[in-house]
Amino acid sequence: MQQGGPLPQPWNHPRTGDEQRPSLNGWDVAASAAAIVVAVAVASISAVAAFFWLLFLDYCPPESCSAENAWIAVCVALAVAALVTVMGGAVTIARIARRTLAWPVACGTLLLCAGACAIGFAGYVSATGI
Repeated sequence: MQQGGPLPQPWNHPRTGDEQRPSLNGWDVAASAAAIVVAVAVASISAVAAFFWLLFLDYCPPESCSAENAWIAVCVALAVAALVTVMGGAVTIARIARRTLAWPVACGTLLLCAGACAIGFAGYVSATGI
């Protein structure tokens, strides 16, 4: 055994810099959470609507309509919207945990999600000729 006791280990010492850590910004957390919740709602509502659009696409004349292209447009748009929402939510949570401004990321996530859903709707309309 060493003189003076065992060597100090990193898990035995408090982290340095905890005292200087800024407090959470309440409005930033609220705005970020609201934007992410709205983005999830937009993606969810778009997914349900797209399901019904595709489900009730009964008659699709081949000269003016392509059910396959409608399916592809909707599925790709919803996959992109879901990916953007998950990634944006993760980055937003990480920024809140680091105590940096997170609302710009959350609002950008909302805009990208809504844009992906709108592009999917436009692709559906274009493919079906409605």
